[in-house]
Amino acid sequence: MNIASAAEPAPLDLENYSSEKLIVDQSSIEVTDGNASMSLTLPGKPAELATPDLSGVPETLIAHATEPALTTETKEASISSFETPNGSQTLISIESAEASHTYNFPFEAPSGSVSQLEKDGSVSFINDEGEYVGGISEPWAYDANGKQLETSFSLSNGILTQTVEFDERTAFPVVADPNTVWGWTVCVATVGANLMPWGAAAKVGYKLVKRFGSVKKGVNIIWRAYHSKKGATAKRNAAVAVAGGLFAELIGINDIKQNCFS
Repeated sequence: MNIASAAEPAPLDLENYSSEKLIVDQSSIEVTDGNASMSLTLPGKPAELATPDLSGVPETLIAHATEPALTTETKEASISSFETPNGSQTLISIESAEASHTYNFPFEAPSGSVSQLEKDGSVSFINDEGEYVGGISEPWAYDANGKQLETSFSLSNGILTQTVEFDERTAFPVVADPNTVWGWTVCVATVGANLMPWGAAAKVGYKLVKRFGSVKKGVNIIWRAYHSKKGATAKRNAAVAVAGGLFAELIGINDIKQNCFS
């Protein structure tokens, strides 16, 4: 079902919105997995909660299935954030060719991590052990007719900037997306509990060690590949590309599937 065609959900109480994963404070959202967190501040001023028109966006790119947790507005655009199974999805709805092409999102990376811009355009948060602990997926932007537009991220002094290319010939509204990926610490704890040397899934752990050098490193590589893509098929293909049949064995363990690859 196209989310854009669904009935508009009942608005949430902005002052009281919270869940186990997403906390709203004024114009900021904090994504947490219980052990670590990151925050993203939306441009503009808080406004009435609103779901953008997504009729031009491929359904596979819509990561949320809930009402917005926070909406802000600038002069020519509105920005809404939604909770997703593995973080948050923030949608910029640009209304006209006169609107700004750049949108700044101040952010706080997870404690003890550094942020870096990757070759594919995504942003990674890397901890002091060299592990990918979360990030912001490769950006996208589409006009109202479903035409994909050029868009990119840049990083400077704790600010994520998304730039979107459009002109007077573009069909509006344009929708663009910074999508956070989160949940590594929950995943690694789940893996540790399920792949102990004496556990029922010990053979899977042994295969990870043999292929990647350690269980934790192997799952981190697979987790990162899986969450770098959008859409169930693309996610699965990315994970299989780096892990082969090991990915099927991992998601055959229900706790790991739920907490790492949901």
